[in-house]
Amino acid sequence: MDIVDEGIDLAIRIGDIGAQSLIGRKIGTMALVCCASPAYLAAHGTPQRPEELARHACLTYAYLASGNLWRFRDGAAQEHAVRVAGPVHANNGQMLATLAAAGMGVVLEPDFIVAPELHSGALVALFKGYTPASAGIYAVYASRRHLSAKVRAFVDYLVGHFGRGNSPAM
Repeated sequence: MDIVDEGIDLAIRIGDIGAQSLIGRKIGTMALVCCASPAYLAAHGTPQRPEELARHACLTYAYLASGNLWRFRDGAAQEHAVRVAGPVHANNGQMLATLAAAGMGVVLEPDFIVAPELHSGALVALFKGYTPASAGIYAVYASRRHLSAKVRAFVDYLVGHFGRGNSPAM
């Protein structure tokens, strides 16, 4: 979406802020979580290393920057990348989390999407000692010069709220 052409005051973007003409102010960080349901893991086994995901049904997100190549870092900062595939490839992370909770496969989704299922036990996080990627969350707007007081106040609120360690997942 082109926020300038469409007359949008503010957008929230994860990762790349878009056009070079845009201003991005970091308001938080999004972490990815690799998880599956206890039922799926009981039926198919629990992978111990990311490379084992190549043998599992993975539910993939269409807009993940790395596509179907899921990347993890271990405690020694070594990258582990695995090409995954599975029965569902979609552009709706909440739907993928719901399918994973129903036992359809493994997902790699933002913490704020899978947090309810993780807290309830419908999903369990995989790979202790391996960390999936994270990305910045930005308030994005067209120009500092024409930023309205209400937009400036909202951005300041977001920075203050999430800057205190409040996770978007909570």
